[in-house]
Amino acid sequence: MVSRFRKDLYNAQYRLFDHRVFVNGEVEAFLTDFETERRDSEVDSLFKVTEKVGALKYQLSDRCISQSLAHINSLSTELQSVADKITDILESVKKEKPPSEELVQARLERAKRRDNFESDLKYNYQRLDVSFITKEEEIAELYSDLQLKLNIPN
Repeated sequence: MVSRFRKDLYNAQYRLFDHRVFVNGEVEAFLTDFETERRDSEVDSLFKVTEKVGALKYQLSDRCISQSLAHINSLSTELQSVADKITDILESVKKEKPPSEELVQARLERAKRRDNFESDLKYNYQRLDVSFITKEEEIAELYSDLQLKLNIPN
């Protein structure tokens, strides 16, 4: 009888405090409800997205094509005009321009001044050479006179 009482007491305690079966059932019910609702909402959102994409595909593609065709011609002409302007600028830069009259005159004046400077420099060099030669001759004469006066043999 005591063993039976212990067994009943153990079973009562087990029945009172063991909630695994209940918790497992609740978790499974929650998961099935969540999966069902989630699948339904995801399927609904996918259908909505595909409907919107299909509508946009047909509405916007025609509109984009028509507007792009309308504007592509104007863009093409503008780009062509810009390219023409660039080629004109490049050609004008490549052409050698004749120098202005002032620049030509300044070049001539500089050439004339350079020629005058060079001729003056040559004249001064010649004068220096002549004066050097004359001084050399004078010094040679002075030494020869000095040698004669001092009777120093050559």
